[in-house]
Amino acid sequence: MSPGGHFVTTALACAVAAATGSPALAVGVAVGGFFIDVDHAVDYVLFDRQRDLRPAIFLRYYLEGRAQRLVLALHSYELFTVLAGLAWWLQAPWLVGYLIGGLMHLALDIAFNGKLTPRSIWAFYSFVHRARHGFSARVLLGEPRRNPASRHFWVDFFRGSAPPPVVDSAAKSCESSWSKTNRSSAMSSTTR
Repeated sequence: MSPGGHFVTTALACAVAAATGSPALAVGVAVGGFFIDVDHAVDYVLFDRQRDLRPAIFLRYYLEGRAQRLVLALHSYELFTVLAGLAWWLQAPWLVGYLIGGLMHLALDIAFNGKLTPRSIWAFYSFVHRARHGFSARVLLGEPRRNPASRHFWVDFFRGSAPPPVVDSAAKSCESSWSKTNRSSAMSSTTR
């Protein structure tokens, strides 16, 4: 899902959490729902060794599928399992909120990002699975099939990655044959 999509859904979830009267729950939802993506910045700097920290460059790097390593320590079933145990044991509203926001975030990522890869998006969110594949973006997600970013930060922030349109090769072949036939007919009629 786009960062803007996460921002909007998290804002709505925070409003619902705030209505419970628990500021700690609302803050946890915000951190889990939106700020969980800080691990993309960590990967960008530490593992892909990128140094251009301008927000538009960072966003374009991910939207165009240029990431090389996807450690994404906060995006993992394993971490959420440990945190669920801690939340149950500690009875901490902020941690419950983090889990609510983070699980919402992962569910939206699975629903929207699955359209961008030919590989299993379900397996991708396992840290162990990513580690077994050396955190390699190409191995985990396949070759990126994405349109270039628009160069307008806010458009990209809310639109996110867009896969290129799927072209039906049979339809394209028929269209090509049809246009060749029409060109031949047009040329023969002009030579008469």
